[in-house]
Amino acid sequence: MKKIILSVFVVCSFIACKEEPQATRAEQTETQEEYLAKNKLTIPAKGKLQELTPSQKKLVQDWLEFKTVHENMKLINSSTRFAIIEDLGQLAANIDDLEEKKHPQNLNANQIRSRFLVLKTKALKLQDDATDDSISNEFIEKEIVKMNQVFNSITYQISQASKLDMKPEEILGNTLKATGTIQTEKENNVKEQKPVEKYQNTQKTVQEVKKQNP
Repeated sequence: MKKIILSVFVVCSFIACKEEPQATRAEQTETQEEYLAKNKLTIPAKGKLQELTPSQKKLVQDWLEFKTVHENMKLINSSTRFAIIEDLGQLAANIDDLEEKKHPQNLNANQIRSRFLVLKTKALKLQDDATDDSISNEFIEKEIVKMNQVFNSITYQISQASKLDMKPEEILGNTLKATGTIQTEKENNVKEQKPVEKYQNTQKTVQEVKKQNP
């Protein structure tokens, strides 16, 4: 009888010990998720990374290094306080790789290169700040907004550099064609009016001669 009671006690103790670590793990997981949620970085709507326009997408469609940096920026904008240190380091490394590779011919401009260097500098500075526990999430979020502004200026300069190599009709499209058509029509009208004016002047001269010689 004692053996049976002892066996039951041992089994109950084993089950209790097995359930206790499971409960502890569940509690730890829940606490970690809450902690991560608190430390998720939230970028204000006005400071978010701008989407590339269709023309910008077309200009960089074969520029793989640019696409990698763009994806890095998207990742940083949705990062957490814990992950952003690694994300910023990766961004800086990818900008180095971009600068070592040859830029597309029409996008090899100082205005573009200099802004990439500014973006890299900001990434490394923010990476250092993010390791400091005394730096608030709000500060990091504001710095990400500044990085977004730099990247947006890069995409703007990409559009501008491309336009310098484009013909006027490629920039203005149908607007220029319509303007050219109107101008041509005006010139044709002037040409058509000139013979009429000459004829009218000739008629006046004939009438004057008749008056002088009745």
